[in-house]
Amino acid sequence: MWNRCVRRRQRIPIEVALHVAREVARVLAYVHGYGDLKLVHRDIAPPNILLGYNGDVKLTDFGLARSALKEEKTQPGVVFGRAAYLAPEQARGEVADGRTDVYTLAVVLWELLTGHQYLPISGLDPSAGLALVRHPKPTPPSTRAPWIVPELDKVVMRALAPDRAQRYQSAEEFRLALSDVISQTAPRTDPARVVELMHTIFEESIDKERAEREHLLKEVIPAFRASSPTPPAPDDADGRVTLPLESLASAERSGRTSTPSGQAPGQARPRRNTGGHAHEAKGKAGNGAQLPGVTPSPATADGRRARREAAMRVLAELAAEDAEPTPAPVQARK
Repeated sequence: MWNRCVRRRQRIPIEVALHVAREVARVLAYVHGYGDLKLVHRDIAPPNILLGYNGDVKLTDFGLARSALKEEKTQPGVVFGRAAYLAPEQARGEVADGRTDVYTLAVVLWELLTGHQYLPISGLDPSAGLALVRHPKPTPPSTRAPWIVPELDKVVMRALAPDRAQRYQSAEEFRLALSDVISQTAPRTDPARVVELMHTIFEESIDKERAEREHLLKEVIPAFRASSPTPPAPDDADGRVTLPLESLASAERSGRTSTPSGQAPGQARPRRNTGGHAHEAKGKAGNGAQLPGVTPSPATADGRRARREAAMRVLAELAAEDAEPTPAPVQARK
């Protein structure tokens, strides 16, 4: 969003900036208070805050998060995080806590409100940039954005206090302070305002994604289905396929009238195998007849297919027996 607004020379509305900051503070309040883990994100920065076209705000990338389960021993001189979004205590190598995330979120809010980088350290050498991060000199956002009201200046400056004891002591306290300012100065702050901005600056991307989605649904998927062999549709939630018993019985009867290969006329037929084992010819009924809708499987087919085919053969035999005419009962002589 930031880069897109810069390219379009469009200022981020104050309602959007406040909504994003308040929602991230809400997430941090949940994360910091989750169980006894003492989670700290330690990498609050624009790349880790995602906005959806529907106005959703999501905080991602907890790769640098610190918790009671991850008490690493930092080597002297090693600092985790992005230099421009480090709290002073992080730059000094001190242990981060929830107030560290409050500070870095305030940096993001300051930049969203003003459209400028809070600590311009990109042109400095690493030592000079780190010294600036360790000893920052906060400036009110109204110095760069005159439309910022004093009430909002006060909230942001407290969150940016170099001494964490002077900041908001929790993300929830910061969220409540933002909510008070929003109710007084920006009552239109809500997800709908974010949706309006996202659809304005990403209009081309949204149209392109919509066209690609329609092309996939209306052309690609139907063409793929048409070119693929259509398997029997599953009849229940388990994905099992049931073939009509009439067709199975017909295949069984036709098989009975034919003489199996290699068997002389009048020769006794081999006993049926109804024990659930696969016959020599896959996809055939118990007497060698091909079952409708069953494709012969190669010898390397897995056991599940063999068991399924064996079960269908048993059903065919049972259906054929049911279809045979029942002889009339013989009446007893009086």
